[in-house]
Amino acid sequence: MLVVLACGYALLLGRLASSRQLAYGLCSVAEDCIKLLDRRGRIIAISETGRELLEATSTSQMPGMDWLSLWETPDARAAFDKALLGKSSSFQGHCHTMTGKPRYWTSAYWPVKKANGTVVAVLCKSRNITDEVELVAELRRKSQIQRDMEDHVDVVFASASPDFEKLNHISSAFERMWELPLSAMAEDSTIWSKRVEPEDLKILRARMREAVESGRPTQAYFRLRFAGQRTKWVRADIYPVVENGSVQRVVSVCVEATEERERLQKLDFLAHYDDLTGQHNRRAMMDLLATLCKGDASFAYLFIDLDRFKAVNDSFGHAIGDVVLQTIARRIRAALPADATVARAGGDEFTVVVPCRSGNQDVAAVCRRLISACRPTIEVDDKRISMTYSIGVALYPQHAKTPESLFTSADIAMYAAKRSGKNTFRVFGDKERTDLYKIHLETEVRNAVRERQFNLHYQPQFCVHTGELVGLEALLRWNHPTRGLIYPDLFIPVLETTGLVIDVGHWIFREALRALGEFSTVGARSIAMSINVSATQLRDSRLVSMLSRAVKKRGIVASQVVVEITESALIDNLEDAQGILEGIRALGIRIAIDDFGTGYSSLSYLTRFSPNIVKLDKSFIDDIAADSLTKTVVEGVIDLAHKLGMSVVAEGVETQEQLDVLRASQCDKVQGYLLGRPGPAPDILERFALDFSQR
Repeated sequence: MLVVLACGYALLLGRLASSRQLAYGLCSVAEDCIKLLDRRGRIIAISETGRELLEATSTSQMPGMDWLSLWETPDARAAFDKALLGKSSSFQGHCHTMTGKPRYWTSAYWPVKKANGTVVAVLCKSRNITDEVELVAELRRKSQIQRDMEDHVDVVFASASPDFEKLNHISSAFERMWELPLSAMAEDSTIWSKRVEPEDLKILRARMREAVESGRPTQAYFRLRFAGQRTKWVRADIYPVVENGSVQRVVSVCVEATEERERLQKLDFLAHYDDLTGQHNRRAMMDLLATLCKGDASFAYLFIDLDRFKAVNDSFGHAIGDVVLQTIARRIRAALPADATVARAGGDEFTVVVPCRSGNQDVAAVCRRLISACRPTIEVDDKRISMTYSIGVALYPQHAKTPESLFTSADIAMYAAKRSGKNTFRVFGDKERTDLYKIHLETEVRNAVRERQFNLHYQPQFCVHTGELVGLEALLRWNHPTRGLIYPDLFIPVLETTGLVIDVGHWIFREALRALGEFSTVGARSIAMSINVSATQLRDSRLVSMLSRAVKKRGIVASQVVVEITESALIDNLEDAQGILEGIRALGIRIAIDDFGTGYSSLSYLTRFSPNIVKLDKSFIDDIAADSLTKTVVEGVIDLAHKLGMSVVAEGVETQEQLDVLRASQCDKVQGYLLGRPGPAPDILERFALDFSQR
């Protein structure tokens, strides 16, 4: 009997050994933790991957270990007992590795049976799900944080499908902003839109479609309507989520924007309306003009300026002045057609746009109503104030076609109304057109100075007796880049009135003396350079020092330089002119009286200013050959000048007969088209040696 038991036990051990070898072989190819357990839950064999997952030093360390004791959940024992009954089972739980590190597993048991169905072992497969469990926990934590934020932040977060038919998520702030329960959205996903102002809903839906179609974020403002005509402004930022080249969902963030819209409306009012009178401001008017000037409809632009308003402010103070302006603004608005636009341009100025239906007669009637509306006395703090205003009118498109030119044209017409006595109106006309031309010319003259569009031509002067070139007169020329040559009698007065003649005059002297230096280098050392000086320049305290520096810089003999002054310039500025001329004479520069015989001609100038040269005006030369009296006067002036030690230059010589009379009268020099037209310095250099002595 003992022998039989011994033989049977040996046979069982052999079978277990064979099963263990088979288990090791199978477990070694598995990626999960594979274990073969005996009926008491002890490890018979474990895979190499399982050893690594459990952080054991070797697979031999694990056999014989009580596997079920490692688990902190009774589910492990319950599932194992079920496997012992011959049924597969599974569970999830937490156990530590051999180094004490916690890990989460999902495990499955399969019973290992003999042929007769007896369970002899249990196969266990465990998968490490620690990362997944921790990720789920982290997501739950973040989800909770998100819910906490959404519950305490008054911002509505929502996610929807690209067609906006399916709502994926909406935050709890929806209840506070829309004043509807979230359950209402669950029952009807479109209920949110029923709170939106219908006209705003069209814009909002268009923005939503735009975001999906373009794949780019966009923004929309809309109003929510509530009972009692109460509204809220909402700003929606709409973000399409693009994945794999197409929009997968749309996220929107809604913020209440009532205060923001109120601020924007206030800023818009300040940007487009005058805060004192409530009328449009100048910017809004210019924007309107820009729009109207793109169309074909005729309209009148009125510029209104209060007469003597400064006296109101000075006498009664600005507070009363403000009341006057407010009253006038209301009267202007009331006197105009409903489709007219009023703006306060600034200070005591108002502008008006009136559509033209019946031409100038319609505009004149409007202006008369405006003037009548201003007449009633304004009573402020027991003070009775009477006001009038002057109105200038420009018509589109007859008088101007741009906002700026309309403003300028109406402004010029308004000043014409003031000049005619105030309390009236003037429509832009020929006189105003001339004034406007002068204004434009002044702007272009300033540009010409800045862009150096001026240049010099030189009028040759010849000795009457020898015909040789003895002098040049520097003449300012303006070759406009688009309008061509502009005559000096148009732009010289502008230079004078703007004061630009001072700087331009300095440039003329420097440029003319530079040219004179070039003539000297080719042997014409005796040629003189005559340069005109205006009345304004005779007040320039820098003139003498500038001339001194220019002469020295070019190495020119001072007597080669002649400063020409008209009689009118002298009469306008006798005292200053005397001092300036003495300084010029002290430099050795010669002085010529230009246009002698015109204007304020007086022989006293010849003795008072002692010029070196007298230039006879062209008006004398024109008649010298045909009018004996004129010839006698010219002969007398030449003779008197010679006796006073002065030379004489005749201007405007255009015929041989004029030249012959001047030669017989002993005139010293002549200039004019007969002998040589003005030209640039290079042209004169080529022509200067020509001999006119035989003429």
